[in-house]
Amino acid sequence: MKLKVFCQWLRIALFSIALLSFCVLGFLTFLRPEISDKEGRRLTEFPTFSAEAFLSGEYTSQINLWYSDTFPGRDMLLDMNVGLKSLYGIHTQSFGGGNVDKDEIDKDGDFVWNDGAPTLPEQPSVPDTPSTPETPSVPSTEENPGIEAGGQVIEGYYVHKDTAFELYYFNQDYVDRYTRLVTQTALDLNGLATVYDMVIPTSCNYGMTPAQIEEIGASNESDAIDYIYRALNAYSSQLVEQNRLENPIVTLDIRALMGEHDHEYIYFRTDHHWTGLGAYYASRFFLDQLGRTYPALDAYRKVEVPGFLGSLYNHTQSPSLRGAPDTVYAYESPTVKELTVFNRHTGEYETIPMIYEADQLTGTWNKYLSFTNGDYAYYEMHNETVKDGSSVLVIRESFGNAFMPMLVDSYEYVYGIDYRFWRDDLATFVEEKGIDTVIFLNNIMATVNDYTIRTMETLVD
Repeated sequence: MKLKVFCQWLRIALFSIALLSFCVLGFLTFLRPEISDKEGRRLTEFPTFSAEAFLSGEYTSQINLWYSDTFPGRDMLLDMNVGLKSLYGIHTQSFGGGNVDKDEIDKDGDFVWNDGAPTLPEQPSVPDTPSTPETPSVPSTEENPGIEAGGQVIEGYYVHKDTAFELYYFNQDYVDRYTRLVTQTALDLNGLATVYDMVIPTSCNYGMTPAQIEEIGASNESDAIDYIYRALNAYSSQLVEQNRLENPIVTLDIRALMGEHDHEYIYFRTDHHWTGLGAYYASRFFLDQLGRTYPALDAYRKVEVPGFLGSLYNHTQSPSLRGAPDTVYAYESPTVKELTVFNRHTGEYETIPMIYEADQLTGTWNKYLSFTNGDYAYYEMHNETVKDGSSVLVIRESFGNAFMPMLVDSYEYVYGIDYRFWRDDLATFVEEKGIDTVIFLNNIMATVNDYTIRTMETLVD
């Protein structure tokens, strides 16, 4: 009996010691990682205290998020989780199962701009037939193997063999806020610059048919882009007629162009970004609208960075993706090799390479950093061989990393601001720099994301 009691107390003691050890480990801040190699992102930072955040409860919520997101050994624990799932047995493929809320996309309603609260079209009671034809099937090639019917839906992602797609779900409120903030930016910059807008489809728009997307329960990206461009064109036309806007917003519809090249390597298979080649085609579409000259692709030095497992792998942890990593191909300008960035973590301006080589990027997750070394609050690129005083500002998220280097041979100055981190006054900056061309460059997922919409709205607050 005494031995049994002793063993019970021993188990309690060992469990308590283990629990206490994990608690102590969790509070050792010097062991907490700042970047996740496994997920390819900077982890949550400890929040800055403010009375307003504390009283609202946001401060303690952010501490809770910081504690769980930066727990020591998190990447090792993720690997253990993947290994455990691999022991579950036979994996059958499933087609369907999308359970994310989405709104219907209006295809006919009128948009009327009223300051602060534009009149928006009513939601249709019955969805119309999709306005765009089904994407034609792509022959299976070495460049783009395409997909067949079947696959697996994993928390908003669709995986088929060695390719993953991020699924898009239309959100009326976020998309309307996006069109309003772009329009308000054009008003704020009236007389200073013309505003352009490029909404970038994801690979899902080309690698999956509308029928597959509908069966899964996701939204049609092409219909959503139609909605966005219809709103922007309506708002800006009305403001021009009211003599409140000198130049209408110019929408840059790259869907057909990207479709012409969808058999090429224009999107990654394991990551949500476009490739350097995809950014090249889109940048040429933009420059053609402006009548700017640019070098041929073979004038660039092609940098090859193999072994890339990107965000789609990190989210799904799919073994089929892990066994077929991407290769990043970056294109270095023949004239401009460096740029200036503002590093929000150091509070300093830094000069860095435009393109990073393979030996500078050691992790499997960070190969997309080959383009401008990732996301900074501010970018400035100066081409000393161009003397016409031309300049362009790219308001962007991470899709801009591969896009901006493709503009440096066509302008004397290329500026970039990442709205997620930049907090200066936009109109003052545009006027001081003498910028006459501003482009919103956003992948379509940024138009339905709470964080990106909120941070974009700081441009017009």
